[in-house]
Amino acid sequence: MNNPAAWSRGYPVAEPYPPAWHGFQSPAHLRATLAMMGVAWEVGPETPLRIAEIGCGSGYSANVLAAGCPAAEVVGLDYNPAHISEGRSFAAEAGLANVRFEETDLAELDGAALEALPAFDLVLIHGLWSWVDDRVREGVLRLLRRRLQPGGVVLLTYNAMPGAATGLALWRLVRGMLAGAAPGSDAFAAARAQVERLVAAEARHLLPSVWRSLLLGEMGHARPGYMLHEFATEHWRPAFFADVAAAMGSARCEYAGSATLSENFPSMTLSEAQQALWREAPDQAARELVVDLCVPRAFRRDVYVRGIRRVGAEAATDAIELVPASLSRQEVKLVAQAGEAVLPPAIIGPMRDALAQGPQTIGALRALPGCGGATPQETLAMLVGSHVAMPVWQHPGAVPAAGLAAARRLNAASMRRLAPHGVSPLAGDGSRLALATPVLGGGLFADPLEVAVACLMAQDPPGPDGGIDLAALIRRLVPPGPPPPAEVVAGLQETIVTLLRERWPVWRALGIA
Repeated sequence: MNNPAAWSRGYPVAEPYPPAWHGFQSPAHLRATLAMMGVAWEVGPETPLRIAEIGCGSGYSANVLAAGCPAAEVVGLDYNPAHISEGRSFAAEAGLANVRFEETDLAELDGAALEALPAFDLVLIHGLWSWVDDRVREGVLRLLRRRLQPGGVVLLTYNAMPGAATGLALWRLVRGMLAGAAPGSDAFAAARAQVERLVAAEARHLLPSVWRSLLLGEMGHARPGYMLHEFATEHWRPAFFADVAAAMGSARCEYAGSATLSENFPSMTLSEAQQALWREAPDQAARELVVDLCVPRAFRRDVYVRGIRRVGAEAATDAIELVPASLSRQEVKLVAQAGEAVLPPAIIGPMRDALAQGPQTIGALRALPGCGGATPQETLAMLVGSHVAMPVWQHPGAVPAAGLAAARRLNAASMRRLAPHGVSPLAGDGSRLALATPVLGGGLFADPLEVAVACLMAQDPPGPDGGIDLAALIRRLVPPGPPPPAEVVAGLQETIVTLLRERWPVWRALGIA
């Protein structure tokens, strides 16, 4: 289980990479990112976008994109045949005709096989760059040089130096233990015990890190495929921004900004003293190094464009439409690198109320009484970064019935496939699933329970009186076998009541149910 296969170029393939969706992968989010950075990307729901996901894993996010962007052609590329088979099976079950999966070794992709791929408008490279060898990285760049359209966009995420340096020694330790483990043994348990002993012994260089917390279970349960991805790969190499930017420059791609919207604002990312150093830096690479030296994170979400064209950032951002992510009335906090801030209720309240009535542009929200104190870019970063709202890809009233039906089929397939991935709607495991919708050009983040509830509600919506039979809904959610304890059912009922109050109206507005 622990050792990579001979054909895998040092990457573990014994366990499939877990399915996951991230909102920053959506073209709606990337369009909003570019608008706030003053970069033109003239695409919309009717644009026949060609989207590639390089290293698509089991195809989950590529299928969500295909369901969320019915006019797009989505191509998932991965060299693991098990991943490709799973992606194709999922697409067939959901009845998606606008996605295909190709078994592709990027280290060897060239010539006629490379030229046979479409010219892409958007390329997603999430969770790949830091985990593969130089031949694969060069294959990525070769694809961008020859198959990315002028004006095309690239999302490139990677473990960034120097923040990821704290994980290097731990990776080396755990990888060695995994490689030397006896067949059938629990190598991760042994590694966890060894790390616990080293921490107790105050090992000077085994510093706190996201990887240490992951291994010790401090971040919740993680599935084997993800643990192997983090610890068993032979080629894990965090990268400095300047080195990545130079590599992307070889494909004529320029850095446009971060898909983590708040990180595009020094005031939301750095202290005043750090901002002074940022302003004094001579160029983009030096500024990004200041940021990476100062912020406590080890992962970057960089957006590149092959030929940047500038537009007015304020006007472009004011035109971005948003919809609510939830109708929760809880206190709203924006958590950014510079700290945590409670957003003023006097501003957030009216904006929430307006969003509850339907999609709103940033300009319309800023025009509300007392809400115009922030720039368009700051307003976008605050609302999206605090998970109050999400960028719109297609207005809800303009989504064709066929598009809604395809997204609902994808969501139903997601629900049916939860159990094979070891996920119980009652237990959950932190899975980053999605409820696909063309309104968002992708999906609304949802845990397994939310996916199950939304799909069951779509199959059997409330009657004219709005009444919901909670007991019947819970019976459909409980897995076969002995009934769960009464306290578990009571907790589940409380959770579902909250979902129906805060999320069900959003699901309806987005065409999910």
